[in-house]
Amino acid sequence: MDEMDDAALATVFSTAGLDYLGMVDPGVPLIPPALATLVSSCSEEDGILARSVESGDPQLIEKVNSEWYRISSGGGLFGVENPEFLVAVNRFGDTLPRVWWWAKVKLADRWDIAGDGAASGILGNGPGHPAFVMLSLDGNVVVRGDRGEEWVDCVLLRNPQRVGMLRQHGQWLVERPRTDEFTRAALERWLSSTEER
Repeated sequence: MDEMDDAALATVFSTAGLDYLGMVDPGVPLIPPALATLVSSCSEEDGILARSVESGDPQLIEKVNSEWYRISSGGGLFGVENPEFLVAVNRFGDTLPRVWWWAKVKLADRWDIAGDGAASGILGNGPGHPAFVMLSLDGNVVVRGDRGEEWVDCVLLRNPQRVGMLRQHGQWLVERPRTDEFTRAALERWLSSTEER
């Protein structure tokens, strides 16, 4: 599949009730999506907040949407007055390696993250099967949604730059030969810009 253009991304995001506002400049030193996906592995000591819904719940989609909104708006992913945030997207479809970066979106009046959004493929693998990584505009809040065998989880982590495990794994990815050049450069920018001086 060729690179998804802005029109294609706008169409897919609109299915979820998100207005596509463009791709973030690759030179901005944000945590790369390849590393942000690991926030689910962080601990309570790292400051993780989690909300879960049983996978078999008959109101799964509605409850996941509700929990996602509660944790995201309350935890700082976006402000209620200006609900803009970033979503990780693979702009190159099924080609390998997958190269992920951030798209800027705004929450529309009507939205459905866990249902239509997950079904669209941009936020998951089918209705009720969300799989996404989101980031606040300032890069200080990550929200990860994922479905396991028994639970659908939405986890939030503030200040990922302060979490030792993420920094260590980021450095490991920089040194790993199989890491694509785009991701390696993004990791180096983020690690360098967030290093405590």
